[in-house]
Amino acid sequence: MRAMKVRILVIIMISVNLAGSAHGAKYSGEFLYLGAGGKPLALGGAFVADRGSVFSGYYNPAGLSHLDSPRAVFMHSETFGSLLNHDYIAYVRPAGSPGSEAGIGAALYRLGGGGIYLTGVDQNGRFYVVREESHADYAGYFSYGRGFGQLSAGISAKLIYRDILDESAFGIGLDLGALYTPADWLSLGLNFQDGTTTLLSYSTGTKESIYPTVKLGAMLTGDRGSFGTSLYMDSDIRFEGRDYAAQISAGALSFDSHFGLEIGYLDKIFARIGSDIGDLTLGAGLRVRRFDIDMALRDHSDLDNTFLVSLTARF
Repeated sequence: MRAMKVRILVIIMISVNLAGSAHGAKYSGEFLYLGAGGKPLALGGAFVADRGSVFSGYYNPAGLSHLDSPRAVFMHSETFGSLLNHDYIAYVRPAGSPGSEAGIGAALYRLGGGGIYLTGVDQNGRFYVVREESHADYAGYFSYGRGFGQLSAGISAKLIYRDILDESAFGIGLDLGALYTPADWLSLGLNFQDGTTTLLSYSTGTKESIYPTVKLGAMLTGDRGSFGTSLYMDSDIRFEGRDYAAQISAGALSFDSHFGLEIGYLDKIFARIGSDIGDLTLGAGLRVRRFDIDMALRDHSDLDNTFLVSLTARF
C-alpha cells in the first residue's frame, strides 16, 4: 500500500511539472528540499546555522568561510522504500587567508528513480504497459563564502537539469547566505534559497519558476568534560500558499520547522535526534581518523521510512 502511495505521489509531481506555467511555481522546486547528508538529516534538516561543513554549499554557503581543511563527501539514500535514489557528492576547501577567511565548493545533487509506466489501450479497451520509464532531477552547486569578522556571506549558483519521460528542462538560480557568529557557542544563519527566482525552461516550450524560500536557523553548542552538545533550530518560510501542506499557513505565507540535538563523546562518537517538519529523525556518527561515517533514519507518517548513509573525508 505504501509503495502504491509513493507511485501516486511521483505521478502527481510529474504531472504538475509537465503542466509548466499553467500551474505556476507551486511545488516546482520540491526535489531540492529533501536535504543532504547523514548528519544534517539526522538533525531534522536543521543545518542553516552550522559552520565549516562539507554540506555548507547546500544549506548555507556562508558557512564555507569557517572551513579549516579540504573535505569531500558522498551520500546515498534509498528514499521512501527504495523507490527513489537520492545522492549527493561534494568537495569543499578553504580559499582565503588569516583575517580574510573564505571557502569554495562544488556539489552534485540527484533525485531519481523508475516505476513510471506508460500504457496503451488494446482493441478491447483494456490498458496494458508499453514500457517502464525513469525520471531524474539534477542540481549542480558552485559555492563561495567569505568572512567579515563575526559576519559571513556566501552565494551558491545552481544549474538544474530535469529528465522526465520524453521531456527535459534546464534551469539556473542563486542561493544567498549569511552567518552571524557573536560567540563560539552561538551561530545564527540565513539562507535565501532561489533568491532570484529560479527559472525552469522545458523542451515543450513551457516555463515555470521556483519561488524563493527563506530559511532561518540557530545553533547552540557547548562542551562539558568528554561530552559535547549541539542544539539546532531552523524555520522555512515560503510564499506559495501551501495551506494544509505546511505546518503553519497564513495566506500566501507558510512555515515549517526543523529541530535537532547532537551529543558527542570525545568528538568521535555521536548520537542524534531531530524533527523534520514533525517527522522523527534519528542518527549516529563515527569519526575514524580522517573519515566521518554518518547514518540517518527519517520517519514518515504516510510513506515508507528513509535510511541513508554518508561518508566524509578530510584532507
